[in-house]
Amino acid sequence: MNTIILNGSPKGNPKQSNSRIFAEHFVKEMRNPCEIKRIAENDSKELARYAAGFDTIIIILPLYIHAMPGLVMKFIEKLEPAPPTPATPSGPKTIGFIIQAGFMETAQHKYVEPYFRRLAEQLNYTYLGTVSKGEAAGIYMYPKMFKKVLKLISELGVAYEKTRAFDKEIVKKLSKPYQLSSFQLRLLKVVDIVGLSNIGWHKVLKQNGAFEQRLDRPFI
Repeated sequence: MNTIILNGSPKGNPKQSNSRIFAEHFVKEMRNPCEIKRIAENDSKELARYAAGFDTIIIILPLYIHAMPGLVMKFIEKLEPAPPTPATPSGPKTIGFIIQAGFMETAQHKYVEPYFRRLAEQLNYTYLGTVSKGEAAGIYMYPKMFKKVLKLISELGVAYEKTRAFDKEIVKKLSKPYQLSSFQLRLLKVVDIVGLSNIGWHKVLKQNGAFEQRLDRPFI
């Protein structure tokens, strides 16, 4: 069973793409690494036709305030339903998703998962599942801080190569926290008050010459 990994990041600079990092670590420890393609670098219709030649499609994408990038949606709209099962000698075609997002709580991802499940049905694909990882916005900036997370992504890839499924225990570990506890919320407020939560954002603002305008309110 052959698999293609699709990087759904819309970022113009691939080096700043957390989805790229996830994709590379997913295949890193595989004996026979899956092919990876970046959706942003390909024509959606041609890529959809190419991806249809694989038994399994895994889309790795960021989530922005409950919404997937427009280029991922455009690609999805170009996918054609698979023939009635069995679609391949090894069984029906399969599709799965790996989400990485800035929000800490993976409860923020719950709205897109039913859509992915329904999408698989409409495409006549078996639904592999959706893997969620929150608090991932800073991975490309501080990769050393996320060694454990990236190790889990690599283990997820190894397990997938062996079983053609997402390992439930690894998925569970990656999905934490689903919701923050009251203690975690109080701690987060303290971190916000002292300004530690803004370090990464301020770095980006300074790089783009917008730091001095960070408090501007142009629509008032």
